[in-house]
Amino acid sequence: MTTSRTQTILEDFVTRARAAAASDSCSADLRDVLRKSLLQANAFADAIAAMAEDEVMLFEDETCSIWTCRYDADVVLAPHEHCIPVHIAVYRGTEVEVLYKQEQDRLRHGGNRNVSAGDVTRLGPDAIHAITAEGEGQSHAIHIYEGPLTQVERSLFDWTSGAEIAFTMENFHAMKRKKSDMAEFR
Repeated sequence: MTTSRTQTILEDFVTRARAAAASDSCSADLRDVLRKSLLQANAFADAIAAMAEDEVMLFEDETCSIWTCRYDADVVLAPHEHCIPVHIAVYRGTEVEVLYKQEQDRLRHGGNRNVSAGDVTRLGPDAIHAITAEGEGQSHAIHIYEGPLTQVERSLFDWTSGAEIAFTMENFHAMKRKKSDMAEFR
């Protein structure tokens, strides 16, 4: 896919997602935009694969934050919250939401939700999750948050104690783990 084609497909998507986020039926409309984008799954996956970074913010305002996301199968990114709903469409591979519940200063594993290519899912504002991919390759997805994600004060959670830690990108990446070291994947 050429750079201009990649740019165009993402620009058109952002335009549609912004309109959906500003609508009276925001959640349903965002899911509809994501479902329709899956009709061009290969084009979206290729556009995400062409991005310079694994996580790239395409757009953000008070109504939404739109990110492309690539995750590796051998790494699990730290448990965190968003404090706002997020809608996720996976275009290639399988993204794994490792769900947790916070209980008296500890995290309890609440199960894993696999979101495979062609699927759209939603996590609510209270969800705590870690993220990885399943299989041999990366997962390629778009995440749309119902609000300005970078403006939200949110937390990471210590893997062992469950203690809240300020969310910074530095902390987020420093806390990642190898999947092979985690009981949730044995």
